[in-house]
Amino acid sequence: MPASQARKKKGPGRPLTPLITRETAIRVSINLLDRKGLDALTVQAVARELNVQAPSLYYHFKNRDELLHMMARTLLVEVGQGEKPGSSWEERAIDLAVATRRVMLNHAHAGPLMLRFFPRELMLGAYERGLSDCPYPPEHHLAVLEALEKLTYGKALFDAAAKAHDHAAMPTVDPARYPLLAAAIAKSPVSDEALFVETLEVLLDGFRFRYGQKGKAI
Repeated sequence: MPASQARKKKGPGRPLTPLITRETAIRVSINLLDRKGLDALTVQAVARELNVQAPSLYYHFKNRDELLHMMARTLLVEVGQGEKPGSSWEERAIDLAVATRRVMLNHAHAGPLMLRFFPRELMLGAYERGLSDCPYPPEHHLAVLEALEKLTYGKALFDAAAKAHDHAAMPTVDPARYPLLAAAIAKSPVSDEALFVETLEVLLDGFRFRYGQKGKAI
């Protein structure tokens, strides 16, 4: 069989030449995830969105799990695009946390995806940059990173799940039964993001008290 015919021959498995780019497939997959959720995200569904046969995707991805992993990486890269030069360590910590939550809310169905395929290897550079001017002693650095990361992703994933399933993050509270909680809600910051920033500032205050100069003086 001539080589030209062999290249055109159709069959199962990866095609000999790519019909689409890897980046296009990832972006279309994220768009499909946003519209229909993770359960609808199959290789066949992505192929239909791209108007190609499923084997064309196998040129770029071994299987669905590899595609999902690359989608998680792409979303994490999206988080870092708003980094502001010249800001202080605390300002960067807040900006990164807020950007993470915004991306998760923009892709509300991506919560399970990020939990399963969280690309921690991409975070190593961000950890290193964050620690380069961290004002606290090295023996506390992992605790600082752990607290910031878990608060950020916990809040972002919780809010994204509520949005994905059209649930209120906080249900309506009866003031007669729960007067203290109702008063707290009434007096809290107006927006969910403002409340999140306030929570982050409380955490940063705790770092300064426990690990900073004030903590050392006690």
